[in-house]
Amino acid sequence: MKPFKYLLLGLTAILLLAECSDESSVVTEPIEDTYIFPAPHEIDNIPHHTFKMGALFSYQGELRSGKIQQSDGTATEIYYNKPLFNANASTYTPDNEREWWDDLVEEIEYSGMDYVAANTRGRLPKADTDPKYERDHGDPTRIKDFLKALKRRGITDTKVAIFDDTPASWASARNFNLYGAYVYRISEATQKNLNLTDEQVLYPLDNLDEIYPYIWNYNIKLAFDNFYANNGEYKDYLFRFRGKPVLYLWNVGGFLSCNYVALGNKPIDCTGKLRAVLAKVQEDFKSTFGEELFICADKSFVKLDETLRNTPEILQSINGWFVAEGNNPTSFTVEELNGNKVGACVPAFSTGEINASRPMFLDPYHGKRFKDNFNKIIARKTDLVIIEGLTDMLEDAALWRSTDTKYFDFPNQRLNILRKYNSTRAYPETLRVECEACDDYLDLSEGNTGRSYRTGNLDVYKVAGSETTPTLWYVGNTEAGEYLEWKELPYDKGIVKISLRYNARYAASVTLEFGEGDDILRSEVIKLPDTNGEWKTEEIFVEHSGEKGWRRTILEITSGTPKLDYLIITNEKKTNI
Repeated sequence: MKPFKYLLLGLTAILLLAECSDESSVVTEPIEDTYIFPAPHEIDNIPHHTFKMGALFSYQGELRSGKIQQSDGTATEIYYNKPLFNANASTYTPDNEREWWDDLVEEIEYSGMDYVAANTRGRLPKADTDPKYERDHGDPTRIKDFLKALKRRGITDTKVAIFDDTPASWASARNFNLYGAYVYRISEATQKNLNLTDEQVLYPLDNLDEIYPYIWNYNIKLAFDNFYANNGEYKDYLFRFRGKPVLYLWNVGGFLSCNYVALGNKPIDCTGKLRAVLAKVQEDFKSTFGEELFICADKSFVKLDETLRNTPEILQSINGWFVAEGNNPTSFTVEELNGNKVGACVPAFSTGEINASRPMFLDPYHGKRFKDNFNKIIARKTDLVIIEGLTDMLEDAALWRSTDTKYFDFPNQRLNILRKYNSTRAYPETLRVECEACDDYLDLSEGNTGRSYRTGNLDVYKVAGSETTPTLWYVGNTEAGEYLEWKELPYDKGIVKISLRYNARYAASVTLEFGEGDDILRSEVIKLPDTNGEWKTEEIFVEHSGEKGWRRTILEITSGTPKLDYLIITNEKKTNI
């Protein structure tokens, strides 16, 4: 179905519309030959770059169940960037948990990132028999649930790295296992309360046999087992850099660079000892999985153990994360080791907003900080980028679709920035755009009659999934005059086609509108034939785009009550235009 296109420009178009009483009436003559989209609202001048981009993500039980989302914050922090997807803790079931994973993988695919890094914190063997050791706040065995969600949605081009949250897995897990205190450094008060000696408090870095099971057996190995088990069922989902699976290691300074009474109030001498740990990790990975690792460690590793700097067979790269406190905060860093430049950044950050002795705050400036970070990282010719943090609502750093209107402008804003700065995926040949995840809407009925996906008046319904089929959502209970709006969607230069997946018991119609202000392109009324209650995908719009860019897009219902699932934008780049 290929309707005529009309370019409505300025006051003339407004006057013509005012004279039009029938929504299907022709108010301007169709433009002959080539039809051009309105100019993009933002000029695409991002320099070409080739880095691989990914984000850290946490997946603790309180996130998956929606429990954290139901809270407005803590005694010291307000939660602003809550997810648009509403996982309702009061009605939590295992099926709801699958829905959380299904939505997460859809958002990751929409973002265009090359990979994500699962934040693992270890799983103690005692958890298999004693519930009090089941922390579920970064359990590496649960990565399989994420991989299942990727597979059931048919996503193959998003890969997965492992992020070892070292203070938790190396130290807190050990202290919890031995003393029942889940802290990476035991305070003087805790030491006294548990009646521990100074030697028991000291992190035993010298004793590799004592600490290594927490590092490898209970965390890193368990994490990678998910990919190599069952004859490598999920092996293709591993994110590889320089041909090797990627392992990130976080900052170890918090429990290694502090002063210990047992050492005469001096820190641990880490020289050669961190190298020994990572050398054993590399050795065990090779003997267990038959490959070598690409390790990217926090720069604290080489600061504490300089012997790691010239061991490319052990440590391939480092990152500087970001700094949200002190006199010189920075929301991005670039570090180089062994010829590999790694950038790290965060879109925003906030902790201790209320009555905290050490509040930390990085203002997102409505997305400007995030873009500036990427521009600076690109200028430094970076090879690999890691971003904090896809699901980090607790520190207002999350990248997901969010209800935040204080620091950002619309739900998809951060996901859109991610796609814009991925040079290979910024303008995909096809992009699926979910109707329930629109940025704004007009719904003429009160409340969400489908009671699914999001709060507000948009009527969203669910098609339940299973272990092998993804949960799906769609907009229903529609009527003429309602619309869905996306503040910006990517349209490449060339021929653009838009298809709509819908379901209609009776014939219906819609219109599409692109652009804003005085420069708007609006389709004629597009007829949607009766589908007899079956889902159908129909090509509804074909246009020529003379300039690539992101444009405001509105889908409006003009008649009938169609159920709306998603749009597919197809960019055909081969053109003479």
